[in-house]
Amino acid sequence: MEILTMKQYRHIWLLAVLSFLTSASYSQQDSRADKYLQAVSNQFDLNKAYVIRMDYIREDLMQETSAEGEGVIWMKGLKYKIMLEEYIVYYNEDKLYSQNTETEEVYVSEPDPDQPGYLQAVPIKIIKAYEQDFNYMYIGNTPMLGKSLIEIQLYPKDISGPYSMLKMFVNPGSQKLEVIQLKHKEGILYTMILSEMKVDPTLKESVFDFDPLAFPNTEIIELIE
Repeated sequence: MEILTMKQYRHIWLLAVLSFLTSASYSQQDSRADKYLQAVSNQFDLNKAYVIRMDYIREDLMQETSAEGEGVIWMKGLKYKIMLEEYIVYYNEDKLYSQNTETEEVYVSEPDPDQPGYLQAVPIKIIKAYEQDFNYMYIGNTPMLGKSLIEIQLYPKDISGPYSMLKMFVNPGSQKLEVIQLKHKEGILYTMILSEMKVDPTLKESVFDFDPLAFPNTEIIELIE
């Protein structure tokens, strides 16, 4: 029978304490982050339409590969349209359309508000319902994009969803959201750098619907049961 030395025992004890403290910190809501999260939430009025432009980076941490590009988000209330290169996602508060313009396919589904994947399908819920759906931790000043931003890490309360962690990087002066990072459980890290956000009162409701007449050769694949 192997007998642990005092040094080994102390090392194991220290690891156990650190593990406990870490898990405990993930299971609470850090009050130091509240003012920044509330400020970000206040930037979005669900009754107004917005256009958001961003640069994005998609990193496969397992394969050590990455891709980057530009994207645009149109949103009003829970409705939105996201365009990332050949991928377009529409959500009209009823159906979710996931389109690939290269393969000429669009998948149609109906997100369930009671399922953890709903947060993924309706991103504004992350910002507006952070207290309800997330535990979060204030990290503080973090170097990002050549400046110091306030980092806040959010962890879904329902761990059965596809994402393990969300990071928000907020400007400490303006308290505006500048960068979002989303970590998928399969080792994919998405970084979204917001370059412009403005109110667009001319935005039409039809922008949130997939128009089959505009893409006549696209195959529509229903995932609705």
